[in-house]
Amino acid sequence: MRMNMKVYLMLAIALLVLGGTALAQDQAPKIEVFGGFSSLRTAGSSNVLGWNAQVAFNVKKWIGIAADFANHYQTTSNDLKRPSASITSFMFGPQLSDRAGRITGFVHVLLGASRVSDGFNLGKGGVDGTAAHFSMAFGGGIDANVNNIIAVRLFQADYESIRVPNPVTGNQEARNNFRLSMGIVFKIK
Repeated sequence: MRMNMKVYLMLAIALLVLGGTALAQDQAPKIEVFGGFSSLRTAGSSNVLGWNAQVAFNVKKWIGIAADFANHYQTTSNDLKRPSASITSFMFGPQLSDRAGRITGFVHVLLGASRVSDGFNLGKGGVDGTAAHFSMAFGGGIDANVNNIIAVRLFQADYESIRVPNPVTGNQEARNNFRLSMGIVFKIK
């Protein structure tokens, strides 16, 4: 009887240790940090280039809170080193992820503000004066895991809407843009 008790105790300890290891492998990273290249197609039918960065704090394996930052530069001259106008976005919101092996798909809803500099063409003329405007983005993307620490963001596609005043009437109007980003994701356990 005593021998059976030792065997059961050893089996229970082994199951706890192995179960904990399997559970740890199934966990999402606590923090994911993304940085990369971005292209913004504005309502004014122009493509502007820039960068996109995101930090996602994962609450569970499938849900997290994302903080997304982007800056795109518009030039009206041939001098690409001196952008004539820019748009900087700061948005936050929930992000849902599906972690299936080496691929992670995600969708998010982001709300925040975009700082549009004087003269940036968002369609129907430029924006007068530098100001912050309400913005929101809906989208998602796919990450391909290289290992437990690094992933490649194959793409992140977002519909982005920015509320700006009409230069003629002064009424707030939505400017609908499309943003495409790609880069590297660092995962912190």
